[in-house]
Amino acid sequence: MSIEKASFAALCRGCRAILGWSQSELAEKTQMAVTSIARIEQGAINPRHDTVMSLFRVFQESGITVSQDNYRGGFSITVEAHLFEKQ
Repeated sequence: MSIEKASFAALCRGCRAILGWSQSELAEKTQMAVTSIARIEQGAINPRHDTVMSLFRVFQESGITVSQDNYRGGFSITVEAHLFEKQ
């Protein structure tokens, strides 16, 4: 598995965990198949650009902003405070 696939897979699993969503819930919100979400989170596929943007949009609408870190590689996230109040 490439670093990019592994990094994006971990990002998706992490954002979903912060939001407390199942793969089914994320699939519903992105209008994707659950199997596609599972394969992305396993690092089994390289998602298309529009798929990545759809995931980023849903995360952002839910309080998590994802930024690609071109300097260090990988991604960084900003989590809105209200998401911590649920816990």
